[in-house]
Amino acid sequence: MNVIVVGCGRVGVELAHTLHKEHIVTVIDKNAGAFDQLGLDFLGRTVQGEALDRKALQRAGVETAGALAAVTSSDNVNAIVARIARDVFNVERVVARVYKPSRAPIYERLDLQTVSSSSWAAQRIKQMMTHPGLTSLSITAEGEVQIYEMKVPEKWVGHPLSKFLPEGKTNPAIILRNGKSILPTSATIFVAGDVMQLSATMDGANALRAIIHADGKEKE
Repeated sequence: MNVIVVGCGRVGVELAHTLHKEHIVTVIDKNAGAFDQLGLDFLGRTVQGEALDRKALQRAGVETAGALAAVTSSDNVNAIVARIARDVFNVERVVARVYKPSRAPIYERLDLQTVSSSSWAAQRIKQMMTHPGLTSLSITAEGEVQIYEMKVPEKWVGHPLSKFLPEGKTNPAIILRNGKSILPTSATIFVAGDVMQLSATMDGANALRAIIHADGKEKE
């Protein structure tokens, strides 16, 4: 897939390197010197030009692009570029970075997909401080089911997964073990150091937190 990354700052560079191993990536930035940050191992293309210049977008191949990410340091530029890509060039997948989380609802009303690293980080820190045993990674559109990550408690080690997870309210997805990912079943036995990612309803998450908290109190 042809992918365009608008903005060659820290986020743009990281995104470009993440994508170029599997896709054809073109990075746009008004400052040619910014491309030095991509390094010699970057195999994609670079286009110097203003993000709001449609000709720059066309030189980057926007007319055949399957996705575009606007990640410059300007919220306004990101929003405008995203709308141009979507509404003028019919790019199917468009995402805009938002630096000021308070602006996100405005862009959402424009039906733009947005990402705000600062609001994500704040939410993540809050969860780590208030619910240290179970951290939310993402949420569904209706808010009924969330994706969580948790470090498996010591008391669970040596026991099967089915012994601890609330049936019908949680669904284990991945266990990270010794640097590898495995797909768990109800019979999977936990080992020390396991980190589990799972989906859960709000009731399921609350029940799981209660189990983790009870295990922690018993240990004390």
